[in-house]
Amino acid sequence: MSYLAAAIALIGLLAALNLLFTVGVVRRLRDQSAELAALRESGQAKPRPVDDVALPVGAPAGAFAATTIDGEPVTLGTFGERPLVGFFSPRCTPCKEQLPTFVKYAAARPGGRDTVLAVIVGTEEEAQETAELLRPVATVVVEPDAGPLQRALGVTGFPAFLLIEGETVAASDYVFLPVADRDLAVPAAG
Repeated sequence: MSYLAAAIALIGLLAALNLLFTVGVVRRLRDQSAELAALRESGQAKPRPVDDVALPVGAPAGAFAATTIDGEPVTLGTFGERPLVGFFSPRCTPCKEQLPTFVKYAAARPGGRDTVLAVIVGTEEEAQETAELLRPVATVVVEPDAGPLQRALGVTGFPAFLLIEGETVAASDYVFLPVADRDLAVPAAG
């Protein structure tokens, strides 16, 4: 009988500790919500749209330096005045769905692979199959998650597509066609 009483007391003590912990978490969340609301009202914190997976249109593109799968060094300036950039992850189903459209468009883009950068996020082994599809139409870089190109272009999800004009983001989306439409519209307007 004493074991039963000890077990019940222990369960009661654990339940009380759990309740205290939960009250503390709720209090902390309330405090953080109030702080965030105050920052937003003061204009110091601007909410980023949920569907942004890269820098928004009008943002300056960050500088980067990387090495291609062919061992060549690249920077943003390597790709001319209007680079087209695509970010892919080998484990990403939407990336696999968007990849054929990106490859077909890049193959027909004026300037060819010298104006197109494809970034594959993962290990060399994971990236091999995707890299073989992209290599004929784009300059390919493989980097780990949160690598320098992702940081420079604010990439937080995959796939991500950007059109950069004069070091400023002209188009950015997780769907390729709106970026391609912007790319096609600029030469026609010029």
